[in-house]
Amino acid sequence: MTSTGWAEAQSIDDVLDRMETISSALPAEDGVATFNRMYHQVTRLVDVAIDQGRFGAGPFLGRLDVHFANLFFEAYAADLDGREVNDAWAPLFENRRKPRTHPIQFALAGMNAHICHDLPSAVVLTCRELGVDPVDDSPEHVDFSTTNHVLEEAADEIKGWFSNGVVARLDEIGGRLDDGFAMFGIHVARAGAWQVAQMLWDLADNPRLDAMFRGNLGRGVGLASRGILI
Repeated sequence: MTSTGWAEAQSIDDVLDRMETISSALPAEDGVATFNRMYHQVTRLVDVAIDQGRFGAGPFLGRLDVHFANLFFEAYAADLDGREVNDAWAPLFENRRKPRTHPIQFALAGMNAHICHDLPSAVVLTCRELGVDPVDDSPEHVDFSTTNHVLEEAADEIKGWFSNGVVARLDEIGGRLDDGFAMFGIHVARAGAWQVAQMLWDLADNPRLDAMFRGNLGRGVGLASRGILI
């Protein structure tokens, strides 16, 4: 696969294939690989939930997952090409081999970039594709919120990767990052992403303000990730 094809996934199967390719290409201790491993598991569980009929808004969740993942792949492809990675993702890619960095820090930095920066754009792209508005309490919003329950189901398993076995024990660093994981507030972050998507939707007719807002969003999210990776 050329780097130009990375952000062109068309289905969740395409997304999972790309994530598996990343896992095969990167050493396990690489910070991007750490985030990708977690993201792969979450995407797989969402795919299962879609197949089980847990979502009611037609193709919305499936298309959202594809658009969402392509934004991560876009950053990955930029790094492969030696191009500048956007401000939100730059801290993770720049610090992916930083010594004495706990794996959960890499995971949190990736989550921060992907949820707080990419998810609003993915919502907008999906709504435009399907001809719906990102309206509160709509079927799409209900499915968006229902995804939180799927993430909760994955949380204990994912947290276990960082607290057991060959990865590392969180109590070796005094529980600081364990608390950070618990307090990250996926529900709050995703609710905020929906609100940001609504703002982007309203800015669609004002390209100048849209660009300013997106630029400030990327810089703010990137600053938070740098703090996570200290």
